[in-house]
Amino acid sequence: MFRGVYSLTIDAKGRLKIPKYHQAQINKINKGNMVLSVHPDDPCLLLYPLQEWQILEKKVSALPSLNIHTKRLKRKLIGHASDCQLDSISRILIPATLRKYANINKKIMMSGQGNNFEIWDEHTWHEQLAHLDALSKKEHVPDSIHKLAL
Repeated sequence: MFRGVYSLTIDAKGRLKIPKYHQAQINKINKGNMVLSVHPDDPCLLLYPLQEWQILEKKVSALPSLNIHTKRLKRKLIGHASDCQLDSISRILIPATLRKYANINKKIMMSGQGNNFEIWDEHTWHEQLAHLDALSKKEHVPDSIHKLAL
């Protein structure tokens, strides 16, 4: 289970060091094999352990192929997918095309989302949080969230 928010730096070659807390977990589950892709709706990247990615990819591939939403999802999520492997010091290389998509330069935020991570440009991350806070003040809170005990 991936959780937590990490402020990290991308090196000059576009490599990201995975937080120490998650390194052993990723190596144990998938021997360091990961998949990196674009988020279909947000200007960020998604990083999955290979095993979790394969589950998602099967679900997406099972969707009706002639549906416009399926085409969009496949082209963005699967079409931009890039295999990556943790190197000897637990870094992954983020391809230039994916860094450009998410406007990632040097400072990033990496957010655990359970079975995957989101990778955001630091400035965009803070803008997105403020935007979500503003939107949530305008929306009715669903009963399912009201019933959630924290």
